[in-house]
Amino acid sequence: MNIRKSYVAVLAGALAALPALAMAQVMLSGAITDKQEGRIVVRTSDGDKVVLVDDSTKITETAGAGVFQRERRSPADLMRGLSVEVDAAPSTSGEAYSAKSITFKRGDMRTARQIDAGVSAERERIAQAEARLDNVGELTPAGRAKVFFDTGSTEISAQGKLDLQAIARQAKEIKGGFRLAVVGRADPRGNAAANQRLSEKRAAAVTDYLMREAGVRPGSILPQTAIGASHVADDPDQPKTHAEGRRVTITILVSKANTSVAQRVPQ
Repeated sequence: MNIRKSYVAVLAGALAALPALAMAQVMLSGAITDKQEGRIVVRTSDGDKVVLVDDSTKITETAGAGVFQRERRSPADLMRGLSVEVDAAPSTSGEAYSAKSITFKRGDMRTARQIDAGVSAERERIAQAEARLDNVGELTPAGRAKVFFDTGSTEISAQGKLDLQAIARQAKEIKGGFRLAVVGRADPRGNAAANQRLSEKRAAAVTDYLMREAGVRPGSILPQTAIGASHVADDPDQPKTHAEGRRVTITILVSKANTSVAQRVPQ
């Protein structure tokens, strides 16, 4: 009788542990967004997951369903942009996952390599342009646009979006590099703190649109400025009405050495 009770107790304990064991091992699917020594970051539908990779991790490239179309790979083959399937378990720290195996398709590896090659070439081009821009001295205006807002609003109007697309096209056509200066304002009605917050949100909305919709790279936009309804000494474009004050001004800046485009902005 005691043996039977002991058996039942052991069986019950084992059954109770099964859900925990099932939860311990997880499958993560997504693209690698970052890679460091001994770890990768996989962007899944549930967010970014840190995955630890070591010598015990089985890394496999597949070309089809057959066992002969699988090939062992190393951590060096894991790269940004590569879509992977990760069989993993929570690490002892609980802040990451330890990878038991990582699988990816051969076609996805080719795509990731092509993307990486294009990104590397583009980074080199940007770096060269920025070096020319940053090392030749003071910047000077070469174009300007203004986006106006309704009272209390941070929503960009249809006309405002057209103006932002136009200033972005003008900037990207400039050879030798450029920067965009974004300055947010508000009209003087309301208290100063509220006006400051409103001008900050307007500048942020314009900056976000330039990057997401107009194709301007983040590195080409200077840290945004917001001045609320403050008066600026020697302001070449001081607002004359409340409507003129509710705006964000976008100015293209280039090096003075770029004489082909410099000094084109009327004051």
